[in-house]
Amino acid sequence: MLNPNSNGMTDSNPTTSITLVTVDESNLDIAMQFICQFYAHFNYSFDQQRKREVVAQFIADESLGRAWLIEQAGVAVGYAIVAFSFSLERNGQIAFVDELFIESSARSAGIGASVLAEIESWCASVGVMTVRLEAEASNQRAAALYIRCGYVDQHRRLLTKVRGAGQMHS
Repeated sequence: MLNPNSNGMTDSNPTTSITLVTVDESNLDIAMQFICQFYAHFNYSFDQQRKREVVAQFIADESLGRAWLIEQAGVAVGYAIVAFSFSLERNGQIAFVDELFIESSARSAGIGASVLAEIESWCASVGVMTVRLEAEASNQRAAALYIRCGYVDQHRRLLTKVRGAGQMHS
């Protein structure tokens, strides 16, 4: 049984009833609540106003990627943000799962795997064949999920340099 949503994103597993709903101005407040939870979960610094401005900028330009609320049986339980990039090594545009958060009460129910499958399907539908993601080194649970879903640790380091006034979490 498929669970269609307004964006044509479906989940074939009726036990999880997952729908990805595009974040827009009408549901941005809900998305921001989950984003706040994500940052609190990892003790990242969080400036609500600045983060809202950045998310609004992101959702206004579809060439950057997509942001979705994750709904289970019609109730929002998290969010995902997928950003586009370009890789010569990967022969074109790639997608990066920048953030994936499912509230604690909805975890360990197959939602993460379903969301990743939906993201991968959507990426393929827009011609993006490579999906990358990251997990905190200490987040073994997320890493195990990603490996179960077919993601491979390429034994590379993701190094970051932040310039300007915005500071990245450590």
